[in-house]
Amino acid sequence: MEPLHPGDPRRIGPYELEARLGAGGMGQVFLGVSPGGRGVAVKVIRAEHAEDERFRRRFAREVEAARRVGGFHTAQVVDADPEADPPWLVTAFVPGSTLREVVAEHGPLDPDAVRALAAGLAEGLAAIHACGLVHRDLKPGNVIMAADGPRIIDFGIALATDATVLTSHNVVVGTYAYMSPEQVLGEMPGPPGDVFSLGCVLAYAATGGGPFDATSIPAIVHRVLHEEPDLPGLPGDLSNMIAACLVKDPGRRPALDALISAPQSIEAPAPAPAGPSLPDDDAVGTHANATRVATRQQDAPAVAPAGPAPVRRRALLIGAGAVTAVAAAAVPAALFLTRGDGRQEAAPPAPAPRPKGLVSPSGSLTAPGVKTLNEVAITADGRTVAAGGLDSTITLWDVATGRVLRTIEKTGWVSALAFSPDGRSLASSCSTPGLLLVWDAATGRLKVNVRSGEFGLNSLDYSPDGRTIAGANPDARLFDAATGRGLASFDLRHSGVNAIAYSPDGGLVAVGVDGYHDKPPGKTVQLLDGRTLRKRGQLVGHTSNLTGVAFSPDGKRLASSGADKTVRLWDLASRRAVRVIKAGEATVKDTRFSPDGSSVLAACSDRTIRIWNAATGVLTATLVGHSQPVERIALTPDGRTVAGVGGTKADGTVTLWKV
Repeated sequence: MEPLHPGDPRRIGPYELEARLGAGGMGQVFLGVSPGGRGVAVKVIRAEHAEDERFRRRFAREVEAARRVGGFHTAQVVDADPEADPPWLVTAFVPGSTLREVVAEHGPLDPDAVRALAAGLAEGLAAIHACGLVHRDLKPGNVIMAADGPRIIDFGIALATDATVLTSHNVVVGTYAYMSPEQVLGEMPGPPGDVFSLGCVLAYAATGGGPFDATSIPAIVHRVLHEEPDLPGLPGDLSNMIAACLVKDPGRRPALDALISAPQSIEAPAPAPAGPSLPDDDAVGTHANATRVATRQQDAPAVAPAGPAPVRRRALLIGAGAVTAVAAAAVPAALFLTRGDGRQEAAPPAPAPRPKGLVSPSGSLTAPGVKTLNEVAITADGRTVAAGGLDSTITLWDVATGRVLRTIEKTGWVSALAFSPDGRSLASSCSTPGLLLVWDAATGRLKVNVRSGEFGLNSLDYSPDGRTIAGANPDARLFDAATGRGLASFDLRHSGVNAIAYSPDGGLVAVGVDGYHDKPPGKTVQLLDGRTLRKRGQLVGHTSNLTGVAFSPDGKRLASSGADKTVRLWDLASRRAVRVIKAGEATVKDTRFSPDGSSVLAACSDRTIRIWNAATGVLTATLVGHSQPVERIALTPDGRTVAGVGGTKADGTVTLWKV
């Protein structure tokens, strides 16, 4: 803290300024006092940014997101005026020294203190990410070591990932010694980028130095991109945890919940796969970013080209001009990527329209005693959500109020759910033993109880007239909805089935085949007659097992998802894939069309639900906030509410989003 300078403002909005707290790339931070006498931190945006209308719009969006950031380990945003001249942001003032000051004065923290710091900062980042923000500048100077625990401060360059890059194409803002590789390469970082920065901060706290320290910024950049971190003398669990955070591939970094609740379970990272792990920004596909909103799409042919795209060699030019070495390793600056011959690349083509970006949950549904939910369904009127899992119960909620309507017990392990078109019946599958069960949705009374075979059904769907239920696993089968009597079956040679769906007119049943042990007709979508299950065709192109199938509302297209990390859109008249949408490193667990057919949604293993424009393949939104991989999704008939469930450990929550 230092006195105000002669040219500093004495008042911003209703806040009297008393001293300087620090400065960053976006602005100056002052100690202020609210009209009620409370201490606050006031960040005033620099003039060069305030004059940029694009920056102001982005800053306004981030302020709105930052206002929602909760959690004990962040400094709360209490006020802001993005329209002021200059714009400003106010957070609660947290008394205490920064982590950088503490380590500089007293030396590295002891291992127990580092473990506590890791849990606290991970909790703070989780709160930030849940609101659709990525901090982008986590470093020792932005961590306040308060008496009651650490606080993450300075949302000055936090990025809502639907925003444009701050200045121009391939420009990075941040602090090199704590940047993730993807951020160094000029990409828009997602939450895994903050995990990498967290690893750097913890290494600094534990050792007194950064894991990629060097004598110049180019040397730091080289080490971040290509070398292993320095983690000398750390206990095994700390070394494993920090090294895992510092993996070059964002998709291999640990999730924040593991850092909070089970850091001792994090294993040392395995050696990275051979070949370039950080592709050039022109390479096909995306990195494994939980919130990366630049997923590329590829038109037909149905099968994507094999092998990685070539990585062009690039040189690095640091700073504005010809600065090539800077002694102060933690100085924020801009990093420009240039051509291999040292000349700056030509201006990139005009970018495509930006996607909507991250959408945080609008609510959640829980019930006492419910610990696991892996299946979800919504009635055709959009009023009722049902979900079930390993707890041998099905819970029904009122969508509007979140109130539990009823709990159906003794259901066995629920492996599939489907409401009848009129919403009066709810079909479920029990996996132990294999049963098809049909319940009265209003009372919970069991109406049908029949053996479905050796295995439980992995997927269920009612015919449009409600008279027939299609079920899958290990073969495709049709059941009379009123009695459970078997009507037809199609032999899939025990290759396994994960998904089944009726077409809107009831004429077709689509079956997504697992391809278990490469048994034929694996890794295909089988198109069967809606009444007899006689084969009408097949769709070929996925390179791994199918996880979801869905017809468009007009019945002319079909979406299929797979463990090959793609969603494929098929024209049913020609039986050809018209679009292959890549989901980066995320496995797609389920897929749905929006009720108007304009969008296709995918439940992803990176805890997101992604929404693409069905006509163009452009990503339009990424739904975030579910605590574990999303396995199943359902939509209300107006398409405005999305429900998601899933996870590999106890979490009995249905997460809801408004879109």
